[in-house]
Parts: sequence; structure tokens; C-alpha cells
Amino acid sequence: MAIPLPLLQRAVANYFLGRVYCVSFEVTHRCNARCEHCHRGPPVPGEQRASVDRLVEICRELRPIVSIMSGGEPLMRRDLEDIVRGFKEAGASSRVNVNTNAALLTPDRFASLKEAGIDNFVISFDFPDERHDEWRAIPGLFGKIESLVTNLSAEDRKRVALTCVFNAWNFRDAPRMAEVALEWGVTINFSAYTWLRTNDMSLLIQPEQMDEARRVVAELSEMRREHGHVLTSDGVLQGMLDFYETRRMDGCQAGRRLLVVNPDGTFSPCGLHVT
Repeated sequence: MAIPLPLLQRAVANYFLGRVYCVSFEVTHRCNARCEHCHRGPPVPGEQRASVDRLVEICRELRPIVSIMSGGEPLMRRDLEDIVRGFKEAGASSRVNVNTNAALLTPDRFASLKEAGIDNFVISFDFPDERHDEWRAIPGLFGKIESLVTNLSAEDRKRVALTCVFNAWNFRDAPRMAEVALEWGVTINFSAYTWLRTNDMSLLIQPEQMDEARRVVAELSEMRREHGHVLTSDGVLQGMLDFYETRRMDGCQAGRRLLVVNPDGTFSPCGLHVT
């Protein structure tokens, strides 16, 4: 898949200028889900939020390759479209994605966010069936995601990527999740669970599960080569296994190439460190 020239030019410029590649704008810490692997969810009384103009100013200063609208649940911000539009009109970020649990992502909201400038909709996906509802404590969520995605046009589905946090409870289902993504005509990405958000070590893949995890990763790699819809590279998949074996990951670029902007406009090097 060829990299668009403007994206490549921004990447080269940011590399030589020492700029960040990706900024996650946590536009709110409020969330309508209560996920097993995350500390977000409870109400945030008196949450201070930067204005749209301030967030655009920050993005213009940082000039990332990719800006991610995240949270919490970013769709709980009624002015999310204004933020996205501001980033795009200012030319502040080459791409703007939104990471959402999709509970609030109606067809109309999808259309309005696309019109505002969202390039990709990254939808959290923990199980290939109704267990997803229980995991996120949102009844009917799996069916809602399935209905939304499968009723999109083929062109709009190209904007959708499912994203799964690979952990001890769901790793055996990862190949089926990749199959579902293929059936729906979308891509899928996998990332490793860490205990930094919740201090819950039980969700880490345990030593006695590693052989099975290796077989799962080998199957995902084969599906990626055959169909091209699994976005996670072989190197990253192997890095996930290494992390679960050693409980460490060297060479982290958080704060250098990756950055988090909090709802109030302050910076954090990493969204996994709860402050």
C-alpha cells in the first residue's frame, strides 16, 4: 500500500525536526463504558476542557502526522466536529482519526464526523460476539457495531479499523475477530494489554498460556499475509509476545514521538500513566 505523498513529506520533516509523529487528544476523560481493562468510566465532576481554539493552536504547534481524538469516549464531546474541522482547516495534522467504542456512533454522527474531516474511525473490539457487550458493560454494543459497519458503503468501510486489546481473556478469539473484520470488509489492529491503567495483572497472558498465544499470533500473521486486513505487523505481533514473556518493553518513544494532550490542554508523555 503506497503512502500518500503529503503524509510521507510530513513524516520526513517531523523526523529531521524532532517533532512528534502522533498526538492523542484525550478530549474528555468521561466515558459511557466500564471496560474490564481500563480505568476510565466514572463521571469526572468539574472536568476542565480546553477550548476548540486552544486545541487547534496546540495541534498547529506540534504539527503531528496523525492526531487521534480519544478519551474517555470522544463522542461525548458535542463539539468534536468543530475540533476536527479546526485541525483540518489549519493544516495542523496530516490525518485525524477518532478512537471510539461506537456506542454513540450513529450513521448520522459517522457522516457528520466524516464531513468534518475524520480520516479513520478506530472502533474498539474485544470479542467477536455478545461477550463484547459484557466486557464494556454496554448492552447490545456488538450488534450495534455490526449493524453500523455492515450498512456502510464499501468506500466508507475503508475508513473503519477495529482495534483489539490482546489479553488473557480474549487472545484465543483473536483469529475469529480477524475473520469478522474480513467478513465486514474492514481492517483490524491488535495491541498488548498492560497493567499500567488498572494494576490488574490477571489480564496479562500467563507463562502457561504462551505456547497457545504463539500459535494465535502465527495464525494472525498468516491471515495478514493472505488478506492484508490485519494491520499489526509481524514485528509488532512478536513484540507483544516478547512483552508478555518479559513484562517489559524497551525503547519506548512516549513523550518523544508520541504525546498525549489532556482535556484541559496540558501534556502527558503517555496515556497509560494515570496522573
